[in-house]
Amino acid sequence: MTARNAVLAISGVSALAMLYVGAYQIRAVEHLKCPLLKHGCEAVADAPFARPFGIPDGFIAAAMYGLLILLALIGRETNWVRYSVRALAVLAVVANFIGVADMTRLGAYCLFCILTTAMSPLLAWSAFVL
Repeated sequence: MTARNAVLAISGVSALAMLYVGAYQIRAVEHLKCPLLKHGCEAVADAPFARPFGIPDGFIAAAMYGLLILLALIGRETNWVRYSVRALAVLAVVANFIGVADMTRLGAYCLFCILTTAMSPLLAWSAFVL
């Protein structure tokens, strides 16, 4: 698997997970099905920190991962694309770890958020290899 494919795959899985969380946050989905953590996903998605600037963070994250996909598809031939992919990947790592810290303070965890957090260091590494 190439670094570009890793960026595309990780960003794709993360974008889908965050779209699902975002859909719950606007109540397009009635309940989040959280396989291991039961109602933890809903508690996290409904927490005050899950709506920075009044926007569901699931959609903010999905947009960021979508932009990563778009930039990875454009190509790495130009410096601005390469640096943009790296910056967004680092932003994803930072945002995900801040989210885990917020979940720890809340005392509830979201499987989808933990999944994206676990994959984010590999995303950043792939972005720098790209």
